[in-house]
Amino acid sequence: MNTWLKIAVAILVTAMVCVPVTATAIGNNAQTLNVAGSTTVQPLMLELQKEFEKFANVDMNVTGGGSGVGISSTLNGVADIGMLSRDMKYDEGQGRLVPHVIAMDAVVVIVNKDAGLGDDPDLTMKQLADIYSGKINDWGEVGGKSGQSIAVVAREEGSGTRDCFEGALKKYAYSNFEMKDRVNSVNSTGAILAAVNNTPGAIGYINFNVSGGIQGNTSTVSVDGISATKESILKDPNDPDRYEISRDLILVTDGTETGMVKFFLNWIMTGDGQEIVEKAGFIRIDGL
Repeated sequence: MNTWLKIAVAILVTAMVCVPVTATAIGNNAQTLNVAGSTTVQPLMLELQKEFEKFANVDMNVTGGGSGVGISSTLNGVADIGMLSRDMKYDEGQGRLVPHVIAMDAVVVIVNKDAGLGDDPDLTMKQLADIYSGKINDWGEVGGKSGQSIAVVAREEGSGTRDCFEGALKKYAYSNFEMKDRVNSVNSTGAILAAVNNTPGAIGYINFNVSGGIQGNTSTVSVDGISATKESILKDPNDPDRYEISRDLILVTDGTETGMVKFFLNWIMTGDGQEIVEKAGFIRIDGL
């Protein structure tokens, strides 16, 4: 092979290697990605889906069901990607599931204004643990309206939001914390908002991405004097000014991701993907 031919071949190979990763580069036949799990992550995933399908040759099916469903669906092959709004529990992924953190979130406590906690309500982690375990049943015991009973609202068992909230109480208040039996459990953030807004003396908790739009007879609550903000959530875990009831939003795959799944996960972490995370009200992590 003469020198000029060698140069031409080298240029051609270099050009092929440097082609940007596009839908064409990963195949012309449309692929299907099934995604299932956390109802917290689901609205964000639907926004990501809209943008990703514009340039990738893929059809995405996104369904909820909760973080537990995200794990089981991925393990049994029903889903290519599972959505989690909590960390996996010990050995829950059977040593097969690989977690991919795509954003941060927090769980924000809310109260009905009839609790009498004032314009800027604040509770300690210990007080929250006592309320949710049934040790405190009257708002007068924590500086609120005396004689106003506390109506406790929580997410359903299996919810990642509930696991995050309970996990924080166990870690920072009581290791043996158990939620009392008479808690009113509901299956969505919207249901919690409605229950707290319409029930005098009610307390509940919601996702950070909807906490900025609180209206009506409901107030957000700071915890140990710290409000849930992007800045307080992103602080180092050892920083005393960190908002403690925070969590990662996670996608899991069965083993190391490949093909379209890998392309999608990589795209989420680009500026375009993280901008969608931010617009959805969650906290982008590409700058960490």
